[in-house]
Amino acid sequence: MKLIKESALMMNEDTKAEISTLLRAHIDESPYTLNEIAILCGFHGPEMLEGILSGELRVPLDKAMPLAKAIGCDGQTLFALVLKSWFGVELVNTIEEVFTNDAASAVERGWIAFLRDFYGDRIPELTPTLRRRLRLLVSLPG
Repeated sequence: MKLIKESALMMNEDTKAEISTLLRAHIDESPYTLNEIAILCGFHGPEMLEGILSGELRVPLDKAMPLAKAIGCDGQTLFALVLKSWFGVELVNTIEEVFTNDAASAVERGWIAFLRDFYGDRIPELTPTLRRRLRLLVSLPG
């Protein structure tokens, strides 16, 4: 039982570190100061954000989407990470599996997961130029 708790704690720490990395990348690019971002999210000052960035605190569930909007981060990605930090990876993965749109096949969901892993939360728009490049890449032998 102790091993299970330690494993869950370690995964929680990994998730908090992932959240911190994601947020820091967007905050560094944001035109807003940390205090301004805090105000946009409904915090009274930057202390909560500082705690989240250091990994000491978790993002409150009700602040995940306002935070994503304030810093230009993908809300779905951030919210999934925040849920994992509160409830664990297994539960969130189960919820995603249950509520995933069944219109996409397993292969299509695999492509989507690959794109999210590859690009993070900055997946480029599928422009005509990008479509041509992908067609060329797929047509190459090998």
